[in-house]
Amino acid sequence: MIPNIEIYLNTESSWVTEAWLEACRNTLQQMLPQLLQAPKGPDHVLSELDMVEISVVDDETIADIHGKFLDDPTPTDAITFTYGEIIVSCDTAESYARQHDLNREEELFRYMVHGLTHLHGYLDYQPEDREALFAVQEPLVKQYFPMIAH
Repeated sequence: MIPNIEIYLNTESSWVTEAWLEACRNTLQQMLPQLLQAPKGPDHVLSELDMVEISVVDDETIADIHGKFLDDPTPTDAITFTYGEIIVSCDTAESYARQHDLNREEELFRYMVHGLTHLHGYLDYQPEDREALFAVQEPLVKQYFPMIAH
């Protein structure tokens, strides 16, 4: 099964728009069959879900969620729940992109793909796990991000 993706903007942002998020949603929906063809990780749930909800939030919100559910009250890029919810921070994407001379939209899209890759069963706690996750994630980001209208 290929789940439906919904994306919600749950913060005030000067650069993330509903129209851009709809383009992301459409692109991620197109990308899902390719992700699902990748080998499954041990904690795979993606193909069992009817829907994946992605919420774009600010650093304050993601830090609160990070503290409540993962006992780390600091901002992070993405948090993924196995029932199909992904939370990504547009503030973290913007600051990371600025620090590393990257495109902030591509960075935020990367966080969305990252969450989907987690739902496909890939973890990133250990270096070898992170390497396997990035080996799936990064080609998808490079292939599909250019399809999003800016």
